[in-house]
Amino acid sequence: MRKKRANLEVITSPITNEKMNTKLLPVVQVRNIIKELVDNGVIVGKLAAHWKKAMAAKGKVDETKKRAGGGDADSMYALGEWYFHGQHGLPEHDFESYRWFKKAADLDDTRAMAKAGWYLMTGLGAKKNVSHGMMLLTSAAERGSDLACYNLGWINLEGMHGLPKDKNKAMHWYKRATDGSCPIRQLENESLEKANRWLEKMEVNE
Repeated sequence: MRKKRANLEVITSPITNEKMNTKLLPVVQVRNIIKELVDNGVIVGKLAAHWKKAMAAKGKVDETKKRAGGGDADSMYALGEWYFHGQHGLPEHDFESYRWFKKAADLDDTRAMAKAGWYLMTGLGAKKNVSHGMMLLTSAAERGSDLACYNLGWINLEGMHGLPKDKNKAMHWYKRATDGSCPIRQLENESLEKANRWLEKMEVNE
């Protein structure tokens, strides 16, 4: 015997209230349809504004990826940041963040070296490699990244990642991170304040 087909709920359009086809369409085709509806004023208000914002973000990401693919280190670094923070419509993705930072670091970008070095030290988005991570962090710090200096100070202060505690090295790198001598500013104010507090404590205990 043939089985009876289940009664399916009729799906109607929220715009026209007409019956909708249940067949799935390719993403690009759907995007083009929505764009046409927005451009023609069929979809308006918050939905239209959200759509336009999302498309502007996608355009920015697509253009940045195109420049990154052409070897632009600034674009690679930007993508690393966007994937880390989940910005411009991209998801938070540690592996993709590290991948783009590494690409920029391979092109000698100091900011990316500081980021990729920390990812390798911690195993964030990458296979943990303390020796390579330390090499990148140290190179970035010597080139003037305040973030790299801060992380080296922290590592030496706490004896992290299998390395021994070294108060003198910690003070050296924290001072470099906070004294304004680093030309490459990546450090957030919260971390800067934390470094200054540690310096004060270490100087008092000398």
